[in-house]
Amino acid sequence: MTKETGGNGCQQGKNTPPASQESLEALREAVLDGRVAEVEKLLDDGLPVDTDFGSGATPMHMAIQESQVEVVKTLLARGADLASVTRAGWTPAHMVALTNNVEIAQILLAAGVSLTATNSNGHTPLDLARLHNRSEILGLFKKAGKRA
Repeated sequence: MTKETGGNGCQQGKNTPPASQESLEALREAVLDGRVAEVEKLLDDGLPVDTDFGSGATPMHMAIQESQVEVVKTLLARGADLASVTRAGWTPAHMVALTNNVEIAQILLAAGVSLTATNSNGHTPLDLARLHNRSEILGLFKKAGKRA
């Protein structure tokens, strides 16, 4: 993650026992590597879909960061929180604006991701797309904003 993507916000479920460091690491690696079957198994075994890997980064944040389209779809199907926020105020929409993955942006927009949250620097996902010259993402976000 970049310096700006810091972390906050997402805790494990209140009724869920704390996960072992080993299982958290296994989930993190499976997400980063795009191993969907392993992600599903770890979630089936009780790891929360919005597990905080530290600094508030969830599996969704990390899947977007690594452009793991199938993992993003899996996490959405499992109820991942699209409003999850890192300590730096980054939502999944902020992440996709930075990573510039049009396919993931379309998936998140279809799932109803919000484009209005601001990160700790006061930037919305639209601002990030503009600042980083992500013209396709910017166009998608603008179009989605007009429909909202």
